[in-house]
Amino acid sequence: MTAYPRQDGRALPDWSSLALEDRQHLAEQVPHRLQRLMYETNAVDVPADAFAAHAAAADLRLQELLREDPNALAYFNGWTFAAVADTTDPVRAAEAEYHLCDALIEYAPGAPVLDTFLYGLYEAERPA
Repeated sequence: MTAYPRQDGRALPDWSSLALEDRQHLAEQVPHRLQRLMYETNAVDVPADAFAAHAAAADLRLQELLREDPNALAYFNGWTFAAVADTTDPVRAAEAEYHLCDALIEYAPGAPVLDTFLYGLYEAERPA
């Protein structure tokens, strides 16, 4: 369960309480959900090395935020961008993405750990 106040007042369901099919579906989407937040677009063709570099830079900003704002710890609670970008197990990456994306959305508008330089960096997916 999340230890922070979510905007809708409901706690984020525990990862283990999600149906297996839901966890597998989320694993199939990694890292797309995080990339949508990072690039503010339904980005396609994000090179893995660029995403890893952007995730590492975001983790540095996250560490700085955690030092400056103790309240942020309740939201991010050890979840990192690298846990999504560098994890080879898609289910573990999906769990990290599940928590990290929720924390990014719920912590504060403008997600201070995301670099606005990234917004729109990659072309959006075109409808078929």
